[in-house]
Amino acid sequence: MKIKLSLITIQMCAFVAFAAQNTKIEEIKIKDSTLLEESLSSSKSTINVEEKVVSSMNDALDKEFYVEFKKSSSYASEPYIRGRGNKGVPVFIEGMRLNAGHDDSTNLFSMTDVSEIEVYRGANGAKLGMGAMSGAVVVKYKEPEFNSTQDFKVSGFLNGKYEFLSNDGYTSSIGTSLYNNLINVSLSAGMSDFDNYEDGNSDEILHSEYETQNYNGSFAIKTGDDSYIYTRYTKDKADSQDPYTRWFNVTNGFWTYTDRPNDEAKTYFIGYREDEIAGGFTNFDVQYFNNRSHYDLNTKREATISEQQELFRNSTTEGIKISVDKELGNHYLSLAGTYSDMDITNGVRSYNYNTKTWGSWMSAFGITGGGIETYNLSLADDIHYDKLFFNLAAGYEYAKRDVTSNINTNKYINDGLIPTALLGEIVKENTNEKDNLVSLSATVGYEVSTAFIPYLKLSNATRTPYFNEQYGNNPSNGSQIPNQDLENEKVYGIDIGADGQIGKAYYTSALYYQEYKDYIELVNTGYKTTANLPIKQFVNLDEASIYGAELMLGYELFDDIYAEASYTYTRGKNKDDNTPLAYITPQKVTLSLSQKKAKGLSWRIEEELVDNQDKISSINGEKATSGYGLTNASIGYGFTNFGIFKTANISFELNNILDKNYREHLSKASSTAYYLPNEAGINGALAINLKF
Repeated sequence: MKIKLSLITIQMCAFVAFAAQNTKIEEIKIKDSTLLEESLSSSKSTINVEEKVVSSMNDALDKEFYVEFKKSSSYASEPYIRGRGNKGVPVFIEGMRLNAGHDDSTNLFSMTDVSEIEVYRGANGAKLGMGAMSGAVVVKYKEPEFNSTQDFKVSGFLNGKYEFLSNDGYTSSIGTSLYNNLINVSLSAGMSDFDNYEDGNSDEILHSEYETQNYNGSFAIKTGDDSYIYTRYTKDKADSQDPYTRWFNVTNGFWTYTDRPNDEAKTYFIGYREDEIAGGFTNFDVQYFNNRSHYDLNTKREATISEQQELFRNSTTEGIKISVDKELGNHYLSLAGTYSDMDITNGVRSYNYNTKTWGSWMSAFGITGGGIETYNLSLADDIHYDKLFFNLAAGYEYAKRDVTSNINTNKYINDGLIPTALLGEIVKENTNEKDNLVSLSATVGYEVSTAFIPYLKLSNATRTPYFNEQYGNNPSNGSQIPNQDLENEKVYGIDIGADGQIGKAYYTSALYYQEYKDYIELVNTGYKTTANLPIKQFVNLDEASIYGAELMLGYELFDDIYAEASYTYTRGKNKDDNTPLAYITPQKVTLSLSQKKAKGLSWRIEEELVDNQDKISSINGEKATSGYGLTNASIGYGFTNFGIFKTANISFELNNILDKNYREHLSKASSTAYYLPNEAGINGALAINLKF
């Protein structure tokens, strides 16, 4: 099915657009309305996770209309905002960034004891630091609860979700807290287990199963009326496979795929928080974080002997973050400083089919080890004069990268895999780079009326290359060569927008343009190996642009019953040669009719219309996709004082009701993949959320 969406929709939002990420619009009247739940004028949305049954970060982000997902599998997928995935959308757990030096799966970190997720849109280097090129995701844990007396109280939750039909599996979690007026002890755990799913043709998608386990414990002790010390430990494990890596080896006559049997993370937090400190400063927070992660990336064969190659990557991240606020008349100042140090090591070994034994572990090609150390300082000022509001922010970051190179020059040169013209790129040099990065943003807006609140934002951000971009290479057949001379990527953005409410109608909108300098892209060098394979390399494009529109319209038909329509449009262009950038999502319209109630009956009927996407960059293995339409529905009921439980929420949903066969455009396929799986067909889910 091929759906072409009218360009009239684009014209509808040409007069409106997007807004300031750091604007404190709580003081603007439109925000007081219960109608407008998603206001783009803050360019930062907050998702309440406590009221949902979610198994992963992406599961929690699923219904944000401006968020897509760049998939490598159901487990290993990454948030995609304004034309960028993890390489332009940093992910933070509290103050700790997960993907500073690499882009491994961020779904390893569970949502078991999470309270909310903040989702940023647009360049936010001034607020969040390096890497926030097109957005960011910040995950925040629950605050400890204290009683007013010495008597201990117990509270907790129980979540369960069972999926069936095309996607069989379950998610469950349980947690409890014991607390009085001085201490809080909380324990929680969760797990999920999903089998291979089936597409709309009832064909099984091999290697799509995954399972996760997580454990979370925290302890907090009050040190004053408005202060406490806390510590937290989390452990997450995952076992998954990747259907998008299934590839047929013509020479040897078998299929291969990628297996991730033992991804694991252990994370520690220690911190102190106080509502108000000396000098009238508020929201003081100091936090130490430490994470140790292990990632597997093994190549398996669909053969009697399945072993082929095993690769692991270990990362250690530790640091400290301090933040504080200060209100001065019409000014609301926010100051934050962060130090972080991430180190990465790796190893690889291959299976010997003659001796039927594994070879010795060696450092994987690319880097033996690498580290990235950053010092970040940011200051933001929200200014309000009656109906006029400003936000000014500035950030400074010192970034230091040390890399021990492991480029296999002998394999390239001695075996003659690549032409002489490219030999100068094959160098093995350790790197010690130091960068001073400055980011700024400025926002201005004015509440003309509750029906029209326009704003303008200018911003920029910078990122250093990921290790695999600068050092990644394929010495076995020469199809990818390193580029140790990559420059930092920079972006300059402009957002123009307006929000408003007229009676029972409401809207929020966005129009944005992002100009990139030294955009990092995987390109075809124009040369081929001796085996006639195209040779690719990450390079800096002199100029690239990503622009688009976001729009949501709504109307309250009756009490608590709403009709809504949302629209997203994104385009990316390599301005060096006027060709499309890789992996840009097609335009999308979502229409819904729903009843929204915290307690009592809630329901939703939704139609999701996605355009075809033929503006592609074929050298990345990107494939054109057809448009499709999906019909989804859900119904739920919220109870209070349900037996022994304070609240209970039960829900049922059906997705892809018409059992359509389709493929999401951002599904990541390698340039040699001949197997591009479709998404799940009709699927049902039954969920329950209990609190006591």
